[in-house]
Amino acid sequence: MDIIEKAIIFAAKAHKDQSRKSTDIPYVTHPFAVGMLLQKAKCSDEVIAAGILHDTIEDTSTTYEDLIEHFGARIAKLVLAASEHDKSLSWEKRKQHTIDMLKDGYLEEIQIITADKLHNLKSIHADLEVNGEKTWERFNRGKVDQHWYYTSIVKALKPRKNEFSLIRELEKKVKEVFGSIEILTDAEISLLFTCAYGSDGNSRMLEKHNLTHIAGELVAEAEHMYRNQNEIVTTKLDDLISRGIGFQSNSDGPLILAAFGIALQNKMKWTDEELFKHFKRNAKKL
Repeated sequence: MDIIEKAIIFAAKAHKDQSRKSTDIPYVTHPFAVGMLLQKAKCSDEVIAAGILHDTIEDTSTTYEDLIEHFGARIAKLVLAASEHDKSLSWEKRKQHTIDMLKDGYLEEIQIITADKLHNLKSIHADLEVNGEKTWERFNRGKVDQHWYYTSIVKALKPRKNEFSLIRELEKKVKEVFGSIEILTDAEISLLFTCAYGSDGNSRMLEKHNLTHIAGELVAEAEHMYRNQNEIVTTKLDDLISRGIGFQSNSDGPLILAAFGIALQNKMKWTDEELFKHFKRNAKKL
């Protein structure tokens, strides 16, 4: 029995009682589809097998040691790299860990994670065509947070585009599902800028644009930065001033705005130049 067939049988047994989120579709169709994407992309048999097994550690009783026993250390390590290691962490921290590891990940690890995310988006796209925006209701986090996650993955993978063909396909699918590789529209970004001193006064508009959650996160992170990371905030303020952004100098307002800018930059994965562009466009509202 070859390694791919062995992985198919193992995954089918491991996922036998599971379904795709809020559907009656057997869960194992997802890892099988990931394996097919990797096969079409001419990946090695070991990568294809690991793609088929990629959710066994994270979502079944299978352990890393089980995979070493049945498939060897190489495939087990690839599956582990594609798994979320600590489910007790918040959604943001778990997703950020995946994004961060892509920057220095080995190509074989990137191949599996890219195929996984690509098939997830293909499934979401198909559901959107049938069920429309109600599709997002079956996720723990809605469209805005999902857009942030998938866009951040694409941006992290950008330097590796020429190494693996599915990275370009993933970027294309992100644009099809979310409309843009940018996480939010300029109007939505402007609305978030009005929350720099707190979001209470904009609750209705934030709710209308499904931005309440992300605005709350930004305000909380900005407050933490302002109170605990003065050096970083001051450096950012100096950078914005050097680029031509004017601030009132008779209060803590500039530092609060700089902290909010850092929080927004981190969330949006902006470069310093992109942050400056949005700051300049919204300067009169601050």
